[in-house]
Order: sequence, then structure tokens, then C-alpha cells
Amino acid sequence: MTDLASPAAALSGAQKCAILLLVLEEAQAAEMLSGMSPAEVQQVGEAMLTVAEIDPLAIDHVLDEFLARTAQVAALDSQGRQLRHRLGMALGTPRAETMIEKIGPPASGRRFAVLDWVDGPALAKLIADEHPQAIAVVLAHLPEARAAQTLDALPEALQPDVAARLATLNPVNIHDLAALEADIETKLRGIGTNRDQTRLAGTDFTAAVIKKARGRGALLETLMALNAELAAELEAQQFIFADLIGLSQKDMQLVLREVDPALLAVAMKGADAPLKDVIFGAMSKRAASQMQDELAERGPMKRSEVEAAQRELCRTVRRLGDSGALTLPTATEAML
Repeated sequence: MTDLASPAAALSGAQKCAILLLVLEEAQAAEMLSGMSPAEVQQVGEAMLTVAEIDPLAIDHVLDEFLARTAQVAALDSQGRQLRHRLGMALGTPRAETMIEKIGPPASGRRFAVLDWVDGPALAKLIADEHPQAIAVVLAHLPEARAAQTLDALPEALQPDVAARLATLNPVNIHDLAALEADIETKLRGIGTNRDQTRLAGTDFTAAVIKKARGRGALLETLMALNAELAAELEAQQFIFADLIGLSQKDMQLVLREVDPALLAVAMKGADAPLKDVIFGAMSKRAASQMQDELAERGPMKRSEVEAAQRELCRTVRRLGDSGALTLPTATEAML
């Protein structure tokens, strides 16, 4: 147990792990990192920055704690390699694989674990050409949030079929499952994963930077001459629908007078509760009640229709802002 008075007592588990990785040889550190989840890698990576300059005595205490803990652990075949080999010799490969699946972890590795490094949109693009049944199987092996993100990023025409198959999915033969997993891994090796490459900047990042720049207008005007399509995309992101929450009540009332109520109703289908409260707060009680009734009557709508209405509304807001009729919120204000 770590002495509370020791220099290592105030360190978090991630910081202690970071210290250990920094004192190991590169190959050993890489092997340790390869066994971590993406969230753990990020946490430890951030911790490395906080322990770049640290008391050598703290390093000694961390190493002593690590040695003390490992002395109490006898890790025999943690990945199940010996078990696989022995069962394979005794039962033959097919029967051994069936038995390993029944035993469960750690003898059998978690299916599709490699997809932990692929975000939802990228994964949707990767598997969109697979059979809907295969896509449903992949989604069934993901955490609910990532499965939802992936389903959401699939082509709209494909989503209902995949969802129906996911809801009625039967047990899958382990050999078919292994073949599908191998196919997905082959595709990943062909394109790389977030673990192999890091995406820097991009239009979202650039738009956020321009949004905070003092010379935003002049910058976009110059960029328009260089690349009109890119400039239009960046300009469209200078004020997005969620930024409405940063408008003053007076400016919101001006926007509501300028926007077609039918268009507003469609756009509000994609608004979260706080933003709806701001919009309703700028209306009269009667108008707010009518809008709430209209929203309830419309029911579910296609995302493409909602996003189109939101873009149209934002164009109106940007026009009013450019004319000086209202004050557009800054990036910071829009997030409050």
C-alpha cells in the first residue's frame, strides 16, 4: 500500500501508469498501450503531460508500488493461449473453438474489439456495403451509444432494414462470426484506423477558429476568392442552429418575426429542451402554445428535412447579423 506521506500519494492511477510507461523501453511501453482501450490510452496520454517533470523520489515510490503489486500476482496465460493450444490438441480445432466460446473471457477474446478504435461514422462507411444481416451482427457487438451512432451514420435507406434485423437477431454460428470479424479486420488493415492515424484540423475545426477570429469577415471574403465552395461551407458554420441559444430575447423576437412559422416548426424538431425554452420564451404565451401543439402534431420527421430547415433559418439569422439588425453571439456565448 502506498504511504500517504509519500510523493506518489497525490498521483492518480493514470499518472502512475504514465510514469511507468515513461521509464520503460519503447517496445515494452508500446506493448502495454496496445492492451488498453482507446479511453484508457487517452487518459494515460494526457497524464504523461502532467508528469513530464516530477520528483525522482515520486518515481521511485511508483516503481516500488508496482513491484509490490506484481509480486502478489501470478498471471498464468492471461490471454488463454495455453488453453487454446491444449484444447485444440485434445478436441480438435472446431470443437475446441466451441468450448472456448462457452468458457468466455479471458480464454476467448471479445469479438470485434478492434472496432473500439473506429468512430461511428467511419465504421458506418466501412460496413455499409456488407449485407444488412452482417451489419446488424456488428452493431450487436458494440456498446449501445456507439451502435446508435453507427446506425445513424448508415445510409437512410439501409437503416430500417438493419434495425429490424437487429431487433430479431438470432444466435450466430461462431464460424460465421469469426469469418465476419476477419473480413472487417481485413478492411481495417486496408484503410487504417484512428489508432494508426490522427485527423488534424478539417472544416469543423477551421470554422471554429474563424468564428473566434477578429477579422472573420475579411478572412471569409478573401477565402471566397480562393475557394468559393470551401468558403461557403465555412461561412455556413459561423452560425449554426444551436447558436440560437446565445441570442438575446430581443434579437430572438426579431428572428421569429422574419422566419416562416412553418419553417420554424420543422427546424425546432431537432432542438434540445434548453433551446426550445429560449425560443418559446421569446414568443407570446398564445404563440408558444400554438407552436407546441404544431410540434406534437407533426410527429417524427426525416433528419434531412429538419437540417434543411435549420440551415435556412440560420441563413436568415446571418443575414440579419450582417446587416447590423441583430448581434450574433460569439462562439463562447453560444456555448453558455
